[in-house]
Amino acid sequence: MHKSFVMDMPDNLTFEEAAAIPEVFLTAYQTLFWLAGVKDNEKLLIHAGASGVGTAAIQLIKNLRTNVEVFVTAGSDEKLKLTQSLGANHLINYKKQNFQDGISNLTQNEGVNVILDFIGAPYWQQNINSLSVDGRLVLIGILGGTIIKEFDLQTLLQKRIQVTGTLLTPRSNEYKSRLKDDFLNDSKILFEQKKIKPIVDSVFTIENIKEAHTYMEENKNSGKIILTF
Repeated sequence: MHKSFVMDMPDNLTFEEAAAIPEVFLTAYQTLFWLAGVKDNEKLLIHAGASGVGTAAIQLIKNLRTNVEVFVTAGSDEKLKLTQSLGANHLINYKKQNFQDGISNLTQNEGVNVILDFIGAPYWQQNINSLSVDGRLVLIGILGGTIIKEFDLQTLLQKRIQVTGTLLTPRSNEYKSRLKDDFLNDSKILFEQKKIKPIVDSVFTIENIKEAHTYMEENKNSGKIILTF
């Protein structure tokens, strides 16, 4: 790790909690503010709302912008309750309904301004349908696949949709250092005041790393899985 990436650990956090801050909070911060440019009073849909990035994004947007209406998707009621406790306004269980139907009903067919998506191809059409005019879609991951077999580009033109893809890891040291500085300037006091917090699902020792991976692959976690040495 480059020395410019190092962050001071807030005194009120344990090492396990501090380990749950990067890379998820930095990814969420970059996506929300550098790429999507979420503004006050907008509507934001966060997929995988109970994930590490999802829980970070909910907290950051609720503390750094005013009156942003947060919609989240997750695969269980338990995970949705966690997102609600962090500030999410509208909860959609994607196993019980298509999320685009939920968004349509909750926004009176207007759609949301911004979507943060980790899934990729399987969500593409529903994402486009769920965006408002001048909406922004930011692709953070492609867990569900990469190939869209058929899509009408006319919709992008009609709704003036912006699509942005991002990976943080390949970015330059200078970019990551600036991101870290901006993030700390906005958030360090929020951690110290306990207005935001890293969400630690579970802690495994390095000897149990196989069990940790299995737990993650089965999508059981809400927030971060931490390894201790």
